Amino acid sequence: MWRWCHHIARERRTVGAMSDESPQEEFRKVLIGEHAGLIKRRGLFRHLPANPRCKLCWAPFGRPGGAVVRHFGYSRFPGNPAICQNCISQFRKVGMTGAEIPVTLLFVDIRGSTALGERLTPTEFRDYLGRFYRLGSKAILDHDGLIDKVVGDEIIGLFFGGVSGPEHAHAGLAAAIQLMSSAGRRDASPQGPILVGGALHTGEAFVGPTGPENVVDDFTALGDAVNTTARLASAAAAGELLVSVAAADAAGDLLTEAERRTLEVRGREATIDVIVLRPAEAATPVRD
Repeated sequence: MWRWCHHIARERRTVGAMSDESPQEEFRKVLIGEHAGLIKRRGLFRHLPANPRCKLCWAPFGRPGGAVVRHFGYSRFPGNPAICQNCISQFRKVGMTGAEIPVTLLFVDIRGSTALGERLTPTEFRDYLGRFYRLGSKAILDHDGLIDKVVGDEIIGLFFGGVSGPEHAHAGLAAAIQLMSSAGRRDASPQGPILVGGALHTGEAFVGPTGPENVVDDFTALGDAVNTTARLASAAAAGELLVSVAAADAAGDLLTEAERRTLEVRGREATIDVIVLRPAEAATPVRD
């Protein structure tokens, strides 16, 4: 155990240490999963149980491994419990500001929430939203994504190489199907299924921290890919998941039998081809 502690203490400073690269280039390697220091640290932490883990360095949060590494600053970061405090501290120290990388984005929101809020008591409506948040968070984290935002009746998942691996589009699609399938079950809430619609899209986006310059508190994505995903989600009917052809191709899943549409997206000159999935229809029914 002493040997492990020695290695962990030595590896704490691998991000941003002894590098001639700019902070932006180094951060880009972190985000796409090619940073040598983080790869080495992952190799160390993979031998320590247990899940869940930091999405970047794989530091264990669960026992018994989490009980050990917590003393070296690898506890959950309060701003995003999917990342450890040490990773955030190192990013702050070297002033990493973000980079343009390939990402997969998932937007899912509740349909008819305004009308539902009028029928339910405030407490019942809060519970209804809370159930949706829990289902969405679980689906995204189960498939190695980050929860970008939870806003009103919408949840946004972010998948990219540094946290989800090179198959981030496949991970995003699996998360989307899990979320919408679980929301479509009859026992999803006391009111029955939670009616949601959503979209999945893959493209280039600027991924970096939120907050003032040189203050890393969380990650978010910016750019046309984000706006496009939001527009696609708004075009989805209840129960529909609109998967852009770009995301489907990147995921490598053969969806030849699924319905296809060509959409005109507000703010874009070119149309977008999407594949229409209805995951809730395939959800396991509840036995009476």
